[in-house]
Amino acid sequence: MTIIKFLCFMFMAHNSLSLFAVDLNFIEIQPGMFVHQGSHVDVDVGYQGDICNIGFIIGKEAVAVIDTGGSEIIGKSMLDEIKKRTGLPIRYVINTHVHLDHIYGNAAFLDTKPIFIGHKELPKAMRLRKEFYEQTNLKYLEIPPEDSIQVPPTMLVEPNRIQEIDLGDRVLKLEAYPVAHTNTDLTVHDIKTDTLWTGDLVFIERVPVIDGNIQGFINALEKLKKRNHKMIVPGHGKPTKDSMLAIKNVQKYLEILRDEIKEAIESGLGLQESIKTLGLSESKKWELFDVQNARNINMVYPMMEWE
Repeated sequence: MTIIKFLCFMFMAHNSLSLFAVDLNFIEIQPGMFVHQGSHVDVDVGYQGDICNIGFIIGKEAVAVIDTGGSEIIGKSMLDEIKKRTGLPIRYVINTHVHLDHIYGNAAFLDTKPIFIGHKELPKAMRLRKEFYEQTNLKYLEIPPEDSIQVPPTMLVEPNRIQEIDLGDRVLKLEAYPVAHTNTDLTVHDIKTDTLWTGDLVFIERVPVIDGNIQGFINALEKLKKRNHKMIVPGHGKPTKDSMLAIKNVQKYLEILRDEIKEAIESGLGLQESIKTLGLSESKKWELFDVQNARNINMVYPMMEWE
C-alpha cells in the first residue's frame, strides 16, 4: 500500500467514526430510570463530548430523555441503550440548560420525532453560542461546523413556572429558573421516585461552574434545599440520596467566592491577583478546581464590580 493510499484509508476510517456510537455505561438508579455519568474532564483537556450526566426515564406509555451529551455520537449511544431497554416511543427530549456538553446529542433523536423541551431562553441562548460551539466541536471533536447540528426546544418552560408531562403513570415536573448557573436552567422532578435531575445547579466532585449570576445561583440552591428530595441526579458527578449535603457543598463554595470577591473589590485587590488568591480554602474539595475556579472569578468579579 502506498503512503497516499494509507493516508486516504486512515482519513476514511477516522471520519467513519461519526457513523457509529460509543459504548456508554448506563446504570438503573431507580426503577425505570437510567443514568450515564460523564467523565470529570475539562473541555480544554481531553474533551470528547462525554462529561455530563445524561439519562432517560421510562413510563408505561413513553420515554423522556434528560440531556443528550456533547455530540451526536453520544446521543446515538443513548438512543441505542433506550432501544435495548424498551420499545416504547421517545416522547420528550429535555435539555437542562444551554451548555454544549448537554445539548449536541439532540440530533440523534430527530428521527424519533419527540417534543424537545427547554427553558424559555434556551432557543436564543443556543443561537448566540452557535458559532463558538461549532468552533469548539471542530477543535476538540473534529466535527465540521455543518455537522454540529443544534436542535432547539419547541416546548418552552417559563421561569418560576412548573409544567408537567406524563409518560404513563409517571409524571415529571419541569421547572425553569431565573438566571443562576446559566440563564437557561431547568430541573426535572420524577414524582414517582422523588428524584430531581438538577442539571448544573448541582455539581458533585467537580467544581461548580458559574456562567450566569452567582447570587441567582445561590437563590436557586436555597429553593432546592427546602424540598429535600430523596435522590438527586446532578449535572456532573454521582447521583446521591444525600441531596442536602450535595446542595450545601455547592452553596458553600459559591458563598465563599461571592464574599471573598466582594472583599477583594472593596479593598482594591485587582482581578488578576484575585484569580490567584480567592476561594483557595475550597481547593482540596473539588476536582478541576484550579482551572475552573479561575474562570469563575474571571466571570463574577467584573459583574460584582459594577453592582
